[in-house]
Amino acid sequence: MGTRGRKSAAELAVATPPGLIVTARQDAPYDLRDEEADVWRGIVESLPADWIAPGSVPVLAAYCRATVSARRLGMLIVAVETGEGYDADQHMKLIRAHGQVAQVLKTLATALRLTPQSRYTPARAGNQRPEGSRPWEFSHG
Repeated sequence: MGTRGRKSAAELAVATPPGLIVTARQDAPYDLRDEEADVWRGIVESLPADWIAPGSVPVLAAYCRATVSARRLGMLIVAVETGEGYDADQHMKLIRAHGQVAQVLKTLATALRLTPQSRYTPARAGNQRPEGSRPWEFSHG
C-alpha cells in the first residue's frame, strides 16, 4: 500500500511524468581550455537540450576555439593600434588573421545552426514583423 498524505517537496522535485525522456546537455570536452569551455557552456545553455547532437561536438569545440582566438586577435589589434611605435605591417597581418578566423566562425555557426538566419524556415520567415508602424506609414499630425 502507498504512503498517505501529500508528497514532500523533495519527492515532487524528482518526480517525472511516466514516459518523459530527459535529455542531458552536452558537457564540454576535456581538451577545451577553461575560456573555451566557458564559451561552450554559454552556447549549450542558451539552446534547447537536444540541439547539440553527439556528432556536432567536434564542430562546436572548433567553434569555441575559434571564438577565443578571435577575441585574442582582437585584443592584439587594439594593442597595436594604441601602442607606441605603430607597425602597419603587423596591424594588417593581425586584421587578415582576424578576418580568416571570423570566416571560420561564420561557417561553423551556420553549420551548427547558431545564427538567426539558419533557424528561419521559409514558412516562419514571412511571419516575423517588427513592432510598431512601418517606415512608410506615418501620421501627419
